[in-house]
Amino acid sequence: MLTVIPCPDCGVPAEVTERFSLPSTDGPVGHVALSCAAGHHYRMAVDRLPAPGQEQLAVQETRSKGRTIQVCIHCRENPAGFWISRRNSQVVHRPWCLSCCQELDPGLCDVVPFGA
Repeated sequence: MLTVIPCPDCGVPAEVTERFSLPSTDGPVGHVALSCAAGHHYRMAVDRLPAPGQEQLAVQETRSKGRTIQVCIHCRENPAGFWISRRNSQVVHRPWCLSCCQELDPGLCDVVPFGA
């Protein structure tokens, strides 16, 4: 996901190219690598960014938490909502979307909704 914040030096748009943590005596410290349109490059602690950049990163991190989705293994496009396995098989269930499930032979496959 592309993240753009103001460059800490000149204020022009800067892309966050990497997010990582480094250990410290007080626990892990969040860091970012930035590259701005004016050619500046930084690797710095998040708490050293100007306030607008810190706020923007915090909002994006909050939005991205808990939003991991399974993608259909058949079409590799749609969000999956069903576990599919061959009937009476010991094979692991595979994630499929509703559209692809409609193509299956119900006599050959077990279709179980996520969370069931």
